[in-house]
Amino acid sequence: MSRKILLILFFVLVVPTICLGQTARQPAPKVSFDFVDADIRNVLRVLAEVSKKNLVMGEDVKGKVTMKLDGISTSEAFDVILKSNDLAKMEEDTVIRVMTVKRFFDERDRDRKDKLDFLREKEAKERLEDEFVTQTVFLNYADAVEVEKMIKGGKEEEGKERRAMKGLLSPNGAVTLVKWNNALIIKDVKSNVDDVIKNIKEHDIQPAQVQIEARIVQATTDFSKEIGIAWGGMFKSSAGGKSVGVNGINALGQTSNTGGAYNINSPANISGGVSTALGGGISLAIGSAADSWALDVQLTALESDGKGRVISNPKVITSDNVPARISQGKEIPYQTTSQNGTTTEFKQAVLSLEVTPHVSKDGGIRLKIKTTKDEPVPVEGVLAIEKREATSEVLIRDGETVMIGGIYEITDGQSVDGLPFLKDIPVVGWLFKKDSKTNSKRELLIFITPTIIKNLYKAEG
Repeated sequence: MSRKILLILFFVLVVPTICLGQTARQPAPKVSFDFVDADIRNVLRVLAEVSKKNLVMGEDVKGKVTMKLDGISTSEAFDVILKSNDLAKMEEDTVIRVMTVKRFFDERDRDRKDKLDFLREKEAKERLEDEFVTQTVFLNYADAVEVEKMIKGGKEEEGKERRAMKGLLSPNGAVTLVKWNNALIIKDVKSNVDDVIKNIKEHDIQPAQVQIEARIVQATTDFSKEIGIAWGGMFKSSAGGKSVGVNGINALGQTSNTGGAYNINSPANISGGVSTALGGGISLAIGSAADSWALDVQLTALESDGKGRVISNPKVITSDNVPARISQGKEIPYQTTSQNGTTTEFKQAVLSLEVTPHVSKDGGIRLKIKTTKDEPVPVEGVLAIEKREATSEVLIRDGETVMIGGIYEITDGQSVDGLPFLKDIPVVGWLFKKDSKTNSKRELLIFITPTIIKNLYKAEG
């Protein structure tokens, strides 16, 4: 009861005096009070209300207050009460935070450390900005988009080249792509910029240029044997004094010159469900003719004998690791009927080659070959395209030739021979005529000859 009386007297006697002092714009008001075993949280709440301050107290602020003060300011009263109870305050504008002394010093030290770290980081960043350099790198051969990805880093499975350039820039470094000019703007400390530019120059080299020559030959089925390339054996024939030697290519793509041995690289990824033994599939890398000139002579000689003819001899130039595509075929017209009438549409039936060369440092050429042969097949009155596809990878030397075989064209025909006029007599005309059916089978052979035009990959030493 005595506590409540003291609080009531405090509000009745002290608060009006403070209010009158503020109205008269006099110095900070003086207060007087007498507390006996009062809860410190209530005492501080009263002082904050008199001071027109917002009060925040932690849970560890507790205790009892017994004291009598006369004629002091609320600020002095705060300090005396807090000090006598091992408490401290932080005052920010109109907010007073009350806490234990230990917590006060912990927060003060933490704030000082945060401010010090901030100032150090700011100073280091400003110093780093002064040391930063910016350089523009113009790429001659490499794609700036890909190089930018390499510098910024990629996934582990994206290649050792990309991982090698990842991390060359500092966290504050940056690379900007200038796509229209195939250039990169690099900003970082000079040592990092120099490392990045060094790595870029190692990748920005002129790629080897490879000419891919294809000879597409339509021939009799024994044509390949006559020019020295055979299934399962090694043959040699001469043309103009030149011997056309043919080496087998084994499954690893290496040429073999051991006697008469001939290792066939088995067909790969043959689609369409047609067995090569029946002549319906495509076989790759049957043989390698080492002399392209002699091969041309042999093809010309056999063409003059009517056993085959070169129907196409396209040549394309591509860069190292860039696919070259060669296609030859025709568009097949067919009619479709709808509510709007009958229209004629076309489907493509082509023989296409996709050859991707890779030039090794020792002058070898690894060829990834994809062959596709389309044939029109009518199915229940609807024109369909039957696709046959094969892929393979072989390793040969510059100027050597790889042959693709196993592509057949079968033509069925029917003719009527007989005596003029007599063979047309009804009923008995069959006595003077003979029906004959013809069946011809011709093979398409494709010879691929890669030639390095400019090879910058020289063997070391």
